[in-house]
Formats: sequence, structure tokens, C-alpha cells
Amino acid sequence: MFYKHWKKIALALAGLFWASCGDDGSSDEVSMFAPEYGVQVMPSDSIGGAVCLYGVEAPVYVEVNNLCYNDTAVNESGKVFKIIDCTDGNKYLRDPSAAGAEGVELPEGVQVFAPKAGSDKAPNCTENGDVCIERNPYISEELDSLAGCHPIIDCPEKP
Repeated sequence: MFYKHWKKIALALAGLFWASCGDDGSSDEVSMFAPEYGVQVMPSDSIGGAVCLYGVEAPVYVEVNNLCYNDTAVNESGKVFKIIDCTDGNKYLRDPSAAGAEGVELPEGVQVFAPKAGSDKAPNCTENGDVCIERNPYISEELDSLAGCHPIIDCPEKP
């Protein structure tokens, strides 16, 4: 008898455990935690959360290893660029259109395109609109990597 209905029993048990983890909205408590550098994040974000096992919710904390900050950098000819400087050593232009002019030399180690805001590479940054760059008619489409719309991200100021 058990052999015929094992799938139904397993599904019912899984449903019971899952239902005990449900959020019925009756709780008024909002949990927040503050990782290093004072960046507040809701537990439901990608760097924190809660795990439910056998009806007991347990908070999960993941250490943020990489943070990014607004900064400036100077190229060899003395031109100042607004950049995003990350603790993992990567540097990105805050506005990729700054690299669009012919013969513009970026500061050493600075990449044109920043990572997506809120991703592992820029967890403490937010989106700040898009910048759209028209295609340069004097170079081929394959070589014009700046053409198109690209997100601009905003990070906290460097401490």
C-alpha cells in the first residue's frame, strides 16, 4: 500500500514543511543588518537572506568582500576622469561616454564599462539612468563598442 502512494505522501510532507516557512504577512517586524562600511541591506537581497529548514527560519549572512566608491583618476596627459574604484582592484568609468572622443587615453587600469549595480562586482552601488552613445560613422560597427545605451551606476563617496 505504501509503495503505491509514496509520491503523494512525499509531496504532502514537502508541502507541510514548505508551508511552515511561509510569510503570511502577519509579522510587522522588518529585519535589517548592516555589513561593514555602513551599507544597509535588506535580508532578501542577494548578499543576505533567510533559510527555512524544517519550519525554522535562520538568517544567512554573506560577507561582502567587494565594495565600490566614486573617485577620480588622472591619465598621463593630466585629464581628470570620474571613476568607480572597487576594493577588488577594478576601476571603471562612471560615464562610458567620457571614453568616446577620438584619441582619449584612459587612466591606467580603468575599464570603460562598469558592472551592473547591485551585482557581486558592485554590491553597494545603485543605477543612475542610462547614457546613450551614437555610433561613430567613421569607424566600422564591429570596432565601435561604445555605440548604444549603457547604464550609469552611482556608488558612495570614498571614505
